[in-house]
Amino acid sequence: MGKWLKPIFTLLFGAAVWLFWWLVFPQALGFKEQNQLFLFTTDFLLERLSVPGGFAEWLSDFITQFNHIIWLGALLNGIIFAVIQVLVWQIAGKIGKGRYDVWYPLSFILPTAVLCLLGDMYVTMGFVMAILLSLVLSRIYLSRKSTAFAMAAIPVAFWLIGPATCIFVFIYMISGKGKALRRIIAGLALSAAALVLFHYVLAVQYPWRQLLLGINYYQIPLRQPASLYIVMTLAVAIPAFVAALPGLTRCRTVCLIAQSAVILFSGLSLLHKSYDRDIYEILAYDQLVRNERWEELVSRAEKYQPRSDIGCVSVNLALFMTGRMAEMPDFYQVGTRGLLMPRVRDCISNISTGEAFWRLGFVNEALRYAFDTQESIPDLKKSPRAMMRMAECRIVNGQYKVASKYIDILKHSLFYRKWAEEHEKFLYNDELVDADPVYHYLRIVRSEEDYLFHYPEMDKMLAKLCVQNKNNIMAAWYYQAWAALMKAENGYKETDTGGAHGS
Repeated sequence: MGKWLKPIFTLLFGAAVWLFWWLVFPQALGFKEQNQLFLFTTDFLLERLSVPGGFAEWLSDFITQFNHIIWLGALLNGIIFAVIQVLVWQIAGKIGKGRYDVWYPLSFILPTAVLCLLGDMYVTMGFVMAILLSLVLSRIYLSRKSTAFAMAAIPVAFWLIGPATCIFVFIYMISGKGKALRRIIAGLALSAAALVLFHYVLAVQYPWRQLLLGINYYQIPLRQPASLYIVMTLAVAIPAFVAALPGLTRCRTVCLIAQSAVILFSGLSLLHKSYDRDIYEILAYDQLVRNERWEELVSRAEKYQPRSDIGCVSVNLALFMTGRMAEMPDFYQVGTRGLLMPRVRDCISNISTGEAFWRLGFVNEALRYAFDTQESIPDLKKSPRAMMRMAECRIVNGQYKVASKYIDILKHSLFYRKWAEEHEKFLYNDELVDADPVYHYLRIVRSEEDYLFHYPEMDKMLAKLCVQNKNNIMAAWYYQAWAALMKAENGYKETDTGGAHGS
């Protein structure tokens, strides 16, 4: 591990993470990007800073917005993970009197564990940034070992970073100046005082459990998995362990190769288990639907299709868009739910069905599904993708005042500003809306009546669209497919109950 080999290892690791996100699981980045909206406004910053851990969340939202360009978002993630690895190594060197290069591969354990943890799609980048910021704070402290800096930084860091500040607190307690007992008492006392202050004065709306578990680390409140705290423990244990290891005079090369091999194969095994294939295949379908890459979606389904309602909706929509409706029996089907799903209260299930409703001409239903999708995001953030669709639905319906609300919000974003400015010209301009081929078509084929939608009578709704406009080919095909699938469903039920008619 000479002068150049360590940075080469780090660069290779960062490149591997970059390629992992870019080529293997780009849908994970797209999913996170479409479920948060970063705004360049003072109000947005103050809203984030108003809760414990808000700065880490604000920083993560800023970085996550670049996932809109997948290769760029993946590159930023690769840099972040490489920086975490370097910080672990540097902190280990500051804690111990000697730092032996033969143990350098051990510094890759923490970022690899974080990468595996992100296989849970509800773990936020806010948690990753909190780990990174706490390590940065520890590195700064160890360069100075100023007790005054530590005393001032602990309460501030608890507010800006959240419970991950414990990493800095423990590193201070095991490596600071003065007597160890005094450092331990000071660190624990300051941490306890900060948490009491937050709970009873500054963050009274959050229960103790949520405050201690991290408000911004996991999208589903009060359901944080234990793996989050295992990773935070590793962030302290690994540098301390590496700092305590002795140097080797023999077998250095063998030891180095053995460590690298164990970490590499263990990491690959854990990654394989951490990323559920069916879940991420559905997310891949979702991103292909978003980008209208229909042929690629069908080709992907031919190789592997998850047995789920969401997957069926996406595949059947792609079959229609590619003119391959006759191949529908060749793909896995779940009945009528595989054409148009009833509303589900989560931030992924409604999207493909909402896309189908939009193209069929059920504009109001597409609006409702987009709204429900956004409001079902567990951490209550806004979805730029859903907001764009809601604005489009309002434009088609001529509800320009409401559409302008969504467009004004998107104008404060980085990657949706151009779209918002281009669509602002449609507001209060019916002639321009009618000149747009998509909006003009939807105004022609959309349902002429406004009524509450009753999912069990979907066949009647589709038939009504067909009768209303004979040129609505998509509604005609969906009506025929719905009737065929409903007949098959009834046949299966009769067979299961001993009926006379089969499917």
